[in-house]
Amino acid sequence: MREACCPQCRGAARLVRNPYYGAGLAVHADLLVCQSCGYTGYADNPEEDAAEVSRTQADGALRRFLRMLAGG
Repeated sequence: MREACCPQCRGAARLVRNPYYGAGLAVHADLLVCQSCGYTGYADNPEEDAAEVSRTQADGALRRFLRMLAGG
């Protein structure tokens, strides 16, 4: 596991190996898991195109909004 910075809260996050990568079920080799806010997303992948990055950021905003509605 490698240390990284969470894109949402800037807290400590870790990069973990995607268990589905290589089995034909995933295209992202690493996952980013925040230890502070619970954010889970895809780590930066150089082969990723700009559409994938913007979709991940929009998904992060949706998660924050849903957590706010749930009171968390």
